[in-house]
Amino acid sequence: MPQSITIAINGRWLLADKMEGTGLYTHNIIKLLIERHSYVDWHIFYDRTPIAPNLYPGAKIHILRPAARHPLLWTFWNEWLVPNKLLKIKPSIYWSPDGLLPSRKSLKNSSIKLITTIHDLNFVHRPNEIPSRVGTYYRKTCEKSAKEADRIFTVSKTSKDDIIKTYLKLEADIDITYNAPQKELNALEEKQKIEAREKYGNGNPYFCFLGSFTPRKNLKTIVIAFNSWCLVNPNDKHQLVIGGRSLHEDEELSNALKDGNNRISLPGFISSEELNSFYGGATAFLFPSFFEGFGIPIIEAMASNCLVLSSDSSCMPEIAEDAAFYCRPKQVQDWINALDFSVGQHESVKALKSKGLERAKYFRWENSAAQVWESFNDILSND
Repeated sequence: MPQSITIAINGRWLLADKMEGTGLYTHNIIKLLIERHSYVDWHIFYDRTPIAPNLYPGAKIHILRPAARHPLLWTFWNEWLVPNKLLKIKPSIYWSPDGLLPSRKSLKNSSIKLITTIHDLNFVHRPNEIPSRVGTYYRKTCEKSAKEADRIFTVSKTSKDDIIKTYLKLEADIDITYNAPQKELNALEEKQKIEAREKYGNGNPYFCFLGSFTPRKNLKTIVIAFNSWCLVNPNDKHQLVIGGRSLHEDEELSNALKDGNNRISLPGFISSEELNSFYGGATAFLFPSFFEGFGIPIIEAMASNCLVLSSDSSCMPEIAEDAAFYCRPKQVQDWINALDFSVGQHESVKALKSKGLERAKYFRWENSAAQVWESFNDILSND
């Protein structure tokens, strides 16, 4: 790699008060990159004033307004604001961790190396579950970005194989940069578990889910399964705690919740400081998703020594391997059986939780940051 290097990064998802998914991935990797390679001239592009502007010491912050929170503004941001700034800065690399790159045409055929992270292709395979304009923009722009990128990162082998097949990319053009827990998590002491049950389950044991509320998360199935399980187990006091926020409208989930009982609670956003308690105090973590690029909550729950009950679709078996109890995502009876399994307190539950603790250790942001840097170095060395 050249001794003098400038790298620019799309930080549009770095919302310090509510980072999820793409934002967590971006934050954890660039924080390590800047710490380890402070000699690089780092530039981060925001579309609004960051809440914590000094989060990445040494990096130059650029606020490109207006805020890009609508497909029309995304186009303006990616095809006008970002290219103009890049042509002024003249970085060796521009990395956009959200799958969306400026076109080569907008960069006037500049020699800037373009890298993007495509987390998954849910907008290709499940187009009816997101707003029409959003889906249309992502399908068009992500395909163009994949074709014009010098390198693509993704977060699982499942997603890598999907990108190769969908966009006809070469395997050598795509590197896997796994996600990891957003913070250090561990098993709770019994006293801490009791405190967690007081906070999240009104003093009762509880099952939990954490993630955005979208149709592909398939939350309606576990709500229906939990309600049915409660009818069969009227003396059991378990609650169902669904953490997270609505991202896209999910009418089926809304209807399932209306038909549910008062043992289901929605506490909203769970902060990083609450994660260990939220997962660690639960009897089991339920992850019924149809489609994921990675599924960060799976390994966060495992790292907290929480039993994971997961759907057997998409990348989930790749990430959890033999450390989860699997269900067919649409089969309500499978989830009822999984709930029965989780409250058994038998050796099989203990074995899965133990395997989960070990599996979670495999995923570290340090490893992903090292892979990103190796790819940067490889691209510039071959220039």
